[in-house]
Amino acid sequence: MDVERLVRTRVTSDELEPPAELVSSVNAGQTPLLGIVKALGEYLTSTEDAVRLKGLTFLTNVIKTIDPTKVNGPASRTLTTFYVSKLDDFESLAPSLSALLVLSKQPTFDDTAAVEAYRTTVETINMKAYVQSTRYLVYQLLDSFLALHRKAFKELGADFINSYTKMVDGEKDPRNLMLLFSIDRVILLEFDVVPHIDALFDIIFCYFPITFRPPPNDPYGITADDLKLALRECMAASPHFARMAIPLFLEKLTTATGQMMKDLLQTMAACFPVYGANAVRERGPELWEAIKTEILYSSDLAIEAASLSALKALVRTLYLTKDDVATGLAQDIIKQCLEILDEPEKSQGVAATKALAALVLASASAGTFALSQALPQLFTQFNRPTLPSHRAPILGSISTLLVAARSVYAAPGATRTQQDERSLEPYRDALLDVLREGLRTDGLKIAATNGSVALIEIPGFWTRKEVEDIVRGLNEILVHDLDEDVKSNVISALTTISTLHAAVVESVTLPLLFHTLPDVAPGAKDYDGRERYRDVLSSLSALCAQPALFENLVVRLSTKLDLLGEPTDVPMDGSTGAETRECTVAYAWDLLRCLESVVGAKLDKKHTDVTRYFDKIVPRLYGLAVGAALPRADKVVPLFRDRRLLSAIGSIAERLVWELDAERQARLFAMAYAAFEAGELAGIVHHPASVKVAGPSAPLRTGATAPEQDLVVVYSTLMQGLKAEVALPFPSAPDFLVQKVHWAIKVARDDFQLQAMLDLITAFVNKRSSDLKDALDGLLERIWMVDIQDTTQEPEIRRRALLVYQHIVKALALLRNELAYTATDRIIDVLALSAFDPLFVDEAGRCFGVLATKGKAHLTARLLHAQKLWNHVLPKLIEGDKEAEAKGKVAYLVAFASLLPLVPASLCLSDLPALLPLLLRSLSLARPKQRTNVITALTAVLETDNYSTEVDVLLHARAEDVVDGVLRSAFVEDGIETSANVRMAALGCLRTIPDAIRYETLGRHKARVIRELGQALDDPLRSVRREAVDCRARWYRYGSSV
Repeated sequence: MDVERLVRTRVTSDELEPPAELVSSVNAGQTPLLGIVKALGEYLTSTEDAVRLKGLTFLTNVIKTIDPTKVNGPASRTLTTFYVSKLDDFESLAPSLSALLVLSKQPTFDDTAAVEAYRTTVETINMKAYVQSTRYLVYQLLDSFLALHRKAFKELGADFINSYTKMVDGEKDPRNLMLLFSIDRVILLEFDVVPHIDALFDIIFCYFPITFRPPPNDPYGITADDLKLALRECMAASPHFARMAIPLFLEKLTTATGQMMKDLLQTMAACFPVYGANAVRERGPELWEAIKTEILYSSDLAIEAASLSALKALVRTLYLTKDDVATGLAQDIIKQCLEILDEPEKSQGVAATKALAALVLASASAGTFALSQALPQLFTQFNRPTLPSHRAPILGSISTLLVAARSVYAAPGATRTQQDERSLEPYRDALLDVLREGLRTDGLKIAATNGSVALIEIPGFWTRKEVEDIVRGLNEILVHDLDEDVKSNVISALTTISTLHAAVVESVTLPLLFHTLPDVAPGAKDYDGRERYRDVLSSLSALCAQPALFENLVVRLSTKLDLLGEPTDVPMDGSTGAETRECTVAYAWDLLRCLESVVGAKLDKKHTDVTRYFDKIVPRLYGLAVGAALPRADKVVPLFRDRRLLSAIGSIAERLVWELDAERQARLFAMAYAAFEAGELAGIVHHPASVKVAGPSAPLRTGATAPEQDLVVVYSTLMQGLKAEVALPFPSAPDFLVQKVHWAIKVARDDFQLQAMLDLITAFVNKRSSDLKDALDGLLERIWMVDIQDTTQEPEIRRRALLVYQHIVKALALLRNELAYTATDRIIDVLALSAFDPLFVDEAGRCFGVLATKGKAHLTARLLHAQKLWNHVLPKLIEGDKEAEAKGKVAYLVAFASLLPLVPASLCLSDLPALLPLLLRSLSLARPKQRTNVITALTAVLETDNYSTEVDVLLHARAEDVVDGVLRSAFVEDGIETSANVRMAALGCLRTIPDAIRYETLGRHKARVIRELGQALDDPLRSVRREAVDCRARWYRYGSSV
């Protein structure tokens, strides 16, 4: 390779990046680096700036690109000397610095080279003459020197720090400052800075406080908070700043406001512990007075929090250990706060309490002294209040102090303990008396609850007897109080207590709650009874997710369900019998939902004990379902034949089955297969004797009764919970699928059974596609040709076959299987036949909703499956709509509207110019479900932030059409099919329009929209009326300055 010709050709043609073959040659050792320097020749020494810059840039790019290990010692020294000599060359400075930065990180770059390069830099470079990017290179080079040659720079002593402070003085660019602040901190921590502290103070504190505001769409992403944090770390890096910094803080405290005040307080909190007690004590009273003003009078919660943080840092600095006597400033702070608390009804009382709590958090000695002064006064005020209304803020202050003590003594890894400090021990009895009184008194219960839980959480403070006493008080509130906020607070408290004293909650709270649950469902008109047991179940749901309490819940709820499932002599015919049965079903459903919510909460928290209870839950529930479905000699209709209860049982079982390992799932599926296919029901229930029958009992057999066939929902949910790797208990997966397809199309009695089997088919195809392989193509072909395309078939058979076909497509689309897309094309082709078979074509359009239904979590889904399906189907629907005539277009709109939930708003935005006309036309579709999908999509588009100018222009151009189209679905109108969902969606969409569309576009329609929204105020449903009120209020404010 002719290196000289190659190099000169590249430079001459302004191609300054080294060619790949040259880099490879250097890395292979075939071309020496100094050979490239020689080849560049006069390009490096030319008197013409442009020529010299090109040569240096090319050489620098070579150094940056090649393997660093190929720069040997002689080459490194030669190149370093060369580039250092170029630092006084204004035009060539940037490439020279870039090359030195690379060379400085080589092991061959020694301390002498670093010091020489630094000296030349500070002597020859006038920083103010260069742009930001060049200055940044200088700082990067210095950063590299300090990281790798720190000892040599320490030996420079005063020369280095003096020259450094002069070099960086006046820097303003935030990108450079972020790097300089990190360099400053290293110098402050590692170098002897005492003789130069004034100079360092000047170049660091001159930036305080930061007032930087990043420009819009800043590509560098540097925020004001980034700069504030970096500067704060510098300011808090040396105690020698205290002499100058504290007066500066006091000066700034008199004038700072808003974010500047917050930054100042947070900086003080960071600096005080570093500056030390001696430096802070002298100006402590002045600092407290300034901080106190912000604590007591600031209306900004963020500034208040920063003030409390500064106070904690101040107190912690002055009283660092428990042996530091809390005299002086601590006494003044406590005295002033207690004087404010003499009038607890005033607003400053809460702030004064927070200040006392800050002392508790900050220091063992100051905190113990604060509690010793505050608690006796607060007890006296609570027991002998000036006015009864004063007891609430007083107890609130006590609870706040107790919560602060809890934060100190019960925090993970706490270094302070109550046993060591004994700050609360003298007040044990008084605290118990006050808190028990609070738990019995309206208006005090929340504060008392918070204080009680705080003390219970402090390790070893209360005995079990005292904890039980408090829990009994909480139980009384839970059972008898009607205030939802109070009850919610108590449930949260008991949940916390159950993590520390599970045995207490189990023995004191749970028996009371379970005793409150009725054995018989409340009557239809017993509204209060129904609300009471639902409140109890809600409490149990929150409490019993704890591992120690879950078993108790499982046993008690299973017993209740067994009792409800027993045959009853109450007649179930007539209005009275129907009401009784419906109430009992509702009660059983609520019990099952409670169990499912607890199971879900445990799974969300990753509890490992859930699978241990599988055999105590699922077989018992299966027993209730199977026992109820079997034929009976009498006319009693068992409770658990109700399909809502079967669905609830299936849902619980699915979640628990999924948690089992594959081996255990395989055994369960084998038993389920034997039960549903061969009638061996005893294998899946808790009590085998309860399901023994004389004749055939397989729920999927020919001639099975309707209740037996309803058990398909149990089979289906079990299949949905299986993992893909579970071994099958039958030899042929295709044969199994064919049987289930036949059952869905020909055997299922109604849509409930059909949907359960469709879900089973979807799960099986999705999880066992590898076992089905080529059989799927033939099966889909047969379904299409025999059951769908054959117009001699009954319409119901064709509809069911189409649903089966589409569910198989959905299972494959989740896997991004190509067969899904070719199968979908067939259904799209059907949409063009609306003139010949309008009912079936309409069904085909609606079937696209199957693809849009969100896949359950236990189905296997590949990344971007929805986007791929959308991108495949959408262009074909748009093209079909263009080619269709008149009524033929409706089928494509139906398919489009049904498919919309498949994708997020971001995809709609990218295609909005093509989609918006379809969306607007789809607002006139007959079915509420499809209009709901369209309106929901429009709402998502309108709510999306930062959409493009093109989208903004398009939305404003069609805003009137959007309003008119959505308004038609916002209220009940004769001749227009409607639903609560579509009316809620329409009103929600209309509510977002004033925020998304500028007033000048729709202002003239404001009065008309408000007038028409008045019709929605008379909607028969309260939830719709509430949404209408909010929507109308938003339109009233549209265009106003408020």
